[in-house]
Amino acid sequence: MFTFNKLFPFAPKRLQFYCEYANISKLKTRKQRKAAYGELFPQNMLNKKHNVPTHMYLANEETANLIDKQLDPFFKQSPCDTILEINPGACFLTNKLLNREKQFKKIVLIESTSHFVDPLQEMHYLYPDRVKFKLGDFVNIRKLVHLDKIDNGSRVSELLSDLPRKAYHDDANMILFGAIGCYQFFKHLLNSIMFGNSFLSLGRAEMYLIMPPPTYLHLTCSRDIGYLMYRATSIFFQILFEYRFIERLPRVSFLPLQSEYFFNKRSKLKKILSVDADSLYLTRIVPRRNLHELCPPEDLPALWYFVTQNCISRRNRIIPNLEKWIPGCGARLVVNNGKSEQPPQFYTDEQLSKLPKFSSPCKVLSTADALPPINIYTEFGDLNPNQMLALFRKFRAWPEYKDSSFLASLENTMLRAVPTSDDINESLVEEEDITAETSSEIQEELNTKKKPKTKRTKKGKPST
Repeated sequence: MFTFNKLFPFAPKRLQFYCEYANISKLKTRKQRKAAYGELFPQNMLNKKHNVPTHMYLANEETANLIDKQLDPFFKQSPCDTILEINPGACFLTNKLLNREKQFKKIVLIESTSHFVDPLQEMHYLYPDRVKFKLGDFVNIRKLVHLDKIDNGSRVSELLSDLPRKAYHDDANMILFGAIGCYQFFKHLLNSIMFGNSFLSLGRAEMYLIMPPPTYLHLTCSRDIGYLMYRATSIFFQILFEYRFIERLPRVSFLPLQSEYFFNKRSKLKKILSVDADSLYLTRIVPRRNLHELCPPEDLPALWYFVTQNCISRRNRIIPNLEKWIPGCGARLVVNNGKSEQPPQFYTDEQLSKLPKFSSPCKVLSTADALPPINIYTEFGDLNPNQMLALFRKFRAWPEYKDSSFLASLENTMLRAVPTSDDINESLVEEEDITAETSSEIQEELNTKKKPKTKRTKKGKPST
């Protein structure tokens, strides 16, 4: 049986003090945090509060118990015997995973901080056949993909060498768990499926990810929230993945601590950033099993280009845009108008009242009777993800498609790209929008620290 004291011999003395602060919010001063955590975490995580940390570490036993309890019914239904934990840190959750001996035959730990190397390596020595440990930055795996394509290296394959491989239509090949604050990681999930690279090329990983609320709301919002949040990334995510909100977790249970920020009164994203500002979301994300039935793998790059190009401007209209690629095709969309059916909810037991504000539940992916009535004024932003996929399938099926300028434009874009899809996304700037992606504005808002209070001099004038 796993014992925490074997890995952290200094832990008992520190945890005696730590237990007095079960609620981490009581650790208000730097001295209290150092006394409570001791050597469990590096000093830079305790000294400085971060705006939007890329890597986040679970630092509370009670929250680890809550996570284990919430994930228990999902683990019991999963056939996976391999679990990958990103940045296990002080192993608060790893201990829970080791206790599930009947299910998890292999536990792969990938850590990016050298401070935790010795105890994690010791864990591998204690359980050599069951626990595998590697030092690597899995959150920034997109950078390894980029470097491998430049020099034809094997960085990604070496990092993922201990993970099983399965066909896409089979059951999930592994379970992945991690707390991630990096928005680019979630964009990389989309690109991994679209372009068949990175860890999702090994199979449909069953992911349990902890993320900031603005990121989750951006990925799962509906068209009703408006174009400010409902962008191409939202459409891609809801087409490619089954997703489910599980639980709100206290932000103070994770290190580094988040610095306070103020809401700009003029910010159009104030209502989004104010949702559960003191929490993180525990979510379940799995690639859709029937994706390739509706969009074969060879058509996924074309789908990516179709959605990205047509969502560059919030006012892009469907018929004029498509006629630039296939002249005269608009009449087919107007004549073939039928009744649009709303797709059913994917998780029938999910209670809508418990979902975060502005997020939409996962829907079944289907293109049957998906297109709404279309006229010359209908915009791409009026379509939900199912309708966008249905429109692409109709566009793809037209006989002029093979000789259209769409394919030539797609080919030129792919040739100009160096050498990953992440770089392509950066070159597509959206018109009359906040930035190239809404998340950039979110990050900018979160990076704005609370205004310092000004002191007044005797003359009554504020001093800086």
